[in-house]
Amino acid sequence: MPPSTATSSNLLIVDDDETIQRLLVIAAQDLGWRPLATGSGQEALGLLDAGIEAVVLDHGLPGMNGIETLVRIREMFPLVPVIMLTGLNDAETAVQALRAGADDYLTKPFELKRLFDLLRQAKIARRDAPPAMTPAPSARPVKARIQSSSPTLRQLLGHLAKAARLDSTILLTGESGTGKTHFAREIHRLSPRAKEEFITVSCPALPRELLESELFGHERGAFTGATASRAGRFEQASKGTLFLDEIGDLPPELQPKLLNVLQDREFFRVGGSKMLQTNARVIAATNVDLRQRVEEGAFREDLYYRLNIIELHIPPLRERREDIADLTDGILSTIAKRRTASEWTLSAGAREALKSFDWPGNVRQLENVLERATAFAENTILGEEDFTRLLVSRRDGMPGNDSGNSQGLTLQEIERNAFIQTYIRSGKNKAKTARELGISERSVYNLLGRHGLK
Repeated sequence: MPPSTATSSNLLIVDDDETIQRLLVIAAQDLGWRPLATGSGQEALGLLDAGIEAVVLDHGLPGMNGIETLVRIREMFPLVPVIMLTGLNDAETAVQALRAGADDYLTKPFELKRLFDLLRQAKIARRDAPPAMTPAPSARPVKARIQSSSPTLRQLLGHLAKAARLDSTILLTGESGTGKTHFAREIHRLSPRAKEEFITVSCPALPRELLESELFGHERGAFTGATASRAGRFEQASKGTLFLDEIGDLPPELQPKLLNVLQDREFFRVGGSKMLQTNARVIAATNVDLRQRVEEGAFREDLYYRLNIIELHIPPLRERREDIADLTDGILSTIAKRRTASEWTLSAGAREALKSFDWPGNVRQLENVLERATAFAENTILGEEDFTRLLVSRRDGMPGNDSGNSQGLTLQEIERNAFIQTYIRSGKNKAKTARELGISERSVYNLLGRHGLK
C-alpha cells in the first residue's frame, strides 16, 4: 500500500487472515477509524508512522511473529496503544504479550465491541499517562504458598502465578473437591489486587431471585423483604476479586446479565434505574464440562468464551499422588491446632494405604477421612487399621456408606442410604453435607426432595 495511504490512516490492523482483516476494517470504519491493514509484521513496521493512533496485532504472523513485531513497534513508537490478538488460550502467551508491551490482548474468537472498547481505553490510558512513562518501582515478588511434588501441578502453579499478574478473567476447571476455591484465593494473593477484597459467591447455593440480588444488589422495595437498598458483590469487589463458584449452575435467566457485566463492566441493581460500574476481576470455577453444557443449550456460548479467557485445570488427587503425603501432614497439623491436641503421625502402612487409594472425592475427601480417623484414634500414631473401614466405604465414591451391606439393593437405594447417613452425620447441615459428598448445596436440596426428606 502506498505511503500516502498510510499517512491518512490512524489504525493499523496486522493479521494474515484475510477474512479477519476485512471484518476488522469494516467494523473500524463504521466506528469512525481510518484503518490500514496488512498481513505481515515486516510490512507493518514499514507502514507505521506518527499518524497511527493504535495497532491491532495478531500473535501468529508468518515470518516475524506478533511478539517480535511488538518489540520493534515499541522501539519505534513507545506510546502507541497495541492490542494483541491470539488463538492460544494460555497464560504463557498472555504474559509474553504484556511483557513485550501490549496494552491488552484478546483470545480468538473475540467480540468486536470488546476489541474497540479496549482500543478506546488504551488510547485514554496512554494519553493520561505521565510523559516519561516511568514504571512504578516493582514490589518484592510474592512467594507462592501452594507447593507440590507433582510435575503436573508444578507446571500448573507456574501458569497460575503468571495468570495472577494479569487482570484477565480466569476459569478454574476440575472435579469436585480438588480445591478450586483454594487456588482462586492463591491467584488473588499473587495478584496486584491482593490487598483488596476477595469475595466468593456460590452460584447454586441460592434461589435465582436471591442470587441476582447477591450479585448485583437491589434497591429498597425491589421485592418482598427488600426493606433497604443493598450493594451487590460486583460493587463490593470492584477493586478486588470476585470468585464465582460452580458457574455451571448459574440459572439461564442470569447468564445474559453476567455476560453484560463482563463485557461492559456496567449493570443495574435489581429494581434500580441507575447504571453502576465495576472493576472487579472475575475468577469462575466449575466441576462440569461447560463446553458440553453449551452444546446442550444449557449455557450461553458467548458467556463461555467470556469466562474462558484463561483456563487453568486442577488435576484430581489420583493424578498427583506425589502430593498426598504432604497434604496429609498439612491437614493433620491443621486438625491438631484446631483441637489444641498433639500432632498425629502415620505409619508406613497407613501412608501407603492413603497413597494407593483413588480418592474420588479428592482433597475434600482426604480431609474428611483424616478428620474421622483422628477423632477415634487411640494414640497419635495412625496405622493402616485406622483407615481400612473409611477407605473401603469410599471406593465407590459414596462417603458414609459404612454398613458395607449393599447386597440386594438397587443403585438408587444405595445412593439413598449413603446420602441419608451423610446428612445425619453432618447434623443435617446442608452445606456440610454438600462438602462431604463433593456436590453443590442445590444438589443436596434436590436429593432431600427426591428421597422425601424435606
